[in-house]
Amino acid sequence: MSGFKNFAVAGVGHIGEFVVEELLKLKSDGRVSSVIILTRGRTDATIDKLTSLGATIAPIDWSAPSTITSALTSAHIDVVISALPGPAHHLQPVLADAAKAAHVKLFLPSEWGSRSTSTGEDGKEYFSSRHHEMHKRLEEINLPYALVFTGMWSDFIFNPMFGWNIQNGKIEIWGEGNKPITFTTRRDAGRFVAHVLTTLPPEELYWKHFCLEGDRMTLNEICEGYQTKTGEKLEITHHPIAEQEKALKENTPASVPFIVAWLLLSWDKGSGLLVKNDDELANKLWPEWNPMSAVDALIKAFH
Repeated sequence: MSGFKNFAVAGVGHIGEFVVEELLKLKSDGRVSSVIILTRGRTDATIDKLTSLGATIAPIDWSAPSTITSALTSAHIDVVISALPGPAHHLQPVLADAAKAAHVKLFLPSEWGSRSTSTGEDGKEYFSSRHHEMHKRLEEINLPYALVFTGMWSDFIFNPMFGWNIQNGKIEIWGEGNKPITFTTRRDAGRFVAHVLTTLPPEELYWKHFCLEGDRMTLNEICEGYQTKTGEKLEITHHPIAEQEKALKENTPASVPFIVAWLLLSWDKGSGLLVKNDDELANKLWPEWNPMSAVDALIKAFH
């Protein structure tokens, strides 16, 4: 059993909410002692829900790192999990330094999607460089990290921004839509992370990469599966991938059109798959894991 029982999470807007919930579920059998949420002090519906489930709010000031160190030290935190969104990634070095000062044993930087440890596609270096800088920072201060990659969030990604207008029965696909993509729901990712952090020995977590795959399907297969299971007919339109290549060139990095174009291009090129060899998947660490399929996640989101 892992010796990690006390956890701190920064960022509960997306994946962080699910990680906190799944960690809290493990308090009943003693695998988790406490979960604190690092926040500026503002509350919202998500934070209110998590506190009602047993999480503790730890008010911090990002401009005063000592407040973070104090919160982590007071709660005897073993593991810090960053679920900060992209625009807030500049705060991660502050969080890491504070964690080191508080003698935290393990740090999970905000990764979660595509593998930041691989390069090659247009625009990839823009996204990976920020992660590489964070990895290097953790190595410099000798704070062990664990990197978790989940592929696309199947309970989030199927929305009009990416061409999926399910409510109106219209789907837009750029390119052929025949390349397999790794999908994982945020709930399943949260369950897996909570499991490995509380069961694996520390030495099996330090400086390790974990690639999770809830499902592996092409966009065309998802459309077909959705129609078969629901009986609903989808109007599917295929666009030239050149449209997204143009968008990538015409928009600045960090802009929404750039990010969307990069993702759509990566899917068409086959880069949406986390691993080519199944032996690289972390799924084997928890054979009982039963993640939801991408089609079922899509149906659940709209039915």
